[in-house]
Amino acid sequence: MKISVSEKITESLINQGAVPQEDKELYEFGIRQGIFLILNILTTAVLGLAVGMLWQSVVFLIVYYPIRSYAGGYHTNSPLTCYLFSVPLTLFVLFGMKLLPWSIASILIVFVIALVVVVSLAPVEDSHKPLDQLERKVYKRKTRIMFALLSGFVIAFLSFGLEQIALCLVMAALTVSIMLLLGVLKNKRIVKEKA
Repeated sequence: MKISVSEKITESLINQGAVPQEDKELYEFGIRQGIFLILNILTTAVLGLAVGMLWQSVVFLIVYYPIRSYAGGYHTNSPLTCYLFSVPLTLFVLFGMKLLPWSIASILIVFVIALVVVVSLAPVEDSHKPLDQLERKVYKRKTRIMFALLSGFVIAFLSFGLEQIALCLVMAALTVSIMLLLGVLKNKRIVKEKA
């Protein structure tokens, strides 16, 4: 039987008395998620470095992850497939920033489209993590607050001539909106399959 890294770490914490035995599964899950999050961050930084966009990849992540955690959207069925999905997604974002002819007008248009999608859809729950009524309300409010702040930052950066930073923020918003649309499609497919 293969023992995962998260199981080894959890067993070590239990043996040291830092974690109660009855919380073993919870800690294994949290440690596994943490490992994949760190792997995602490192991979994004390496990809950013490889294409000459390290700081852009870091700014993208700083904005993307908090919004995504409340907005929800498409999730794969395992952390490994999530990681494998995130690599081409990150490359798409970085090359989109680098190769497309961005202007202030196009940055604003893309941001408004992403804003409309996110405000009208978020939160989009996943079949693996359904939300109750209160969670939906709280997540919707937090997503809208984050987008209100994001709007202020995008306008401020554009006003000060910092288009590249604004573009990183907008690409994070666009990616969240795409994940929401994919989540809606996945949820409709699941409902259709159950019917």
